[in-house]
Amino acid sequence: MDGTTNYDINFFKPRTAFLKENVRIITICITIWAVCVFGFHIFMKVIEKRTPEPGYITYEQVYPKLTDGTATAEDKVEIAKVYLGLIGKSIALQKNDVLKGAFTAAVHDALPSTEKEAFKAATLTETTDKGVANVANVVKALGLEDDIVLKGVVPFALVPMEGTALSMTAPEIPAIMEKYLIHFQSFLTDTKLFGFPFHYFYSAVFLLTLFNLICLVYCFVIDGVMKKHGMESENE
Repeated sequence: MDGTTNYDINFFKPRTAFLKENVRIITICITIWAVCVFGFHIFMKVIEKRTPEPGYITYEQVYPKLTDGTATAEDKVEIAKVYLGLIGKSIALQKNDVLKGAFTAAVHDALPSTEKEAFKAATLTETTDKGVANVANVVKALGLEDDIVLKGVVPFALVPMEGTALSMTAPEIPAIMEKYLIHFQSFLTDTKLFGFPFHYFYSAVFLLTLFNLICLVYCFVIDGVMKKHGMESENE
């Protein structure tokens, strides 16, 4: 080691020629890794665009009508389907009484006047015994006869109407819509590679492969540097 017997090693203050070259190689490797990891995610954040789901677009069109009282029965059916889709989308929302109450209120208002009282009574049964819940009238009113998934969510989306004040426009609704129906996307998230979204493949596969390649390259390069400075093993 350059004729010295001082084996004190300090990465930030290398004293020998070998250590200086080693630190330079390590710094290059770390820089490449950091740029590929953090640079990619920063770039993805910079180019992302706010992308609403179709349900959010429906919500934006209908919600103002609900708040000012001009919504039609068709509007209430549409917003009820948006609420129902959200409840079916997240287990957490299946326990959200505000959203379930908004769905129940929207269905009640959308039903013909001759069915409202029967619906109120049915919510008591449907919320306590979901296994035998009769939701045929709700399914029919929302036009979900052919939608097996949403049809199965209906019994879990209703709350009792008796003695409860329910609102289709509770103050918490806008925040729920923003959280669950707005996504931030770019061509990096929309592009598919080997069946996976590109950003997922890049992070889960490419970066792991890159790390291993950097380690292999470092081992190869540092072996040459050690021979250059006369540090090869005596057993070789």
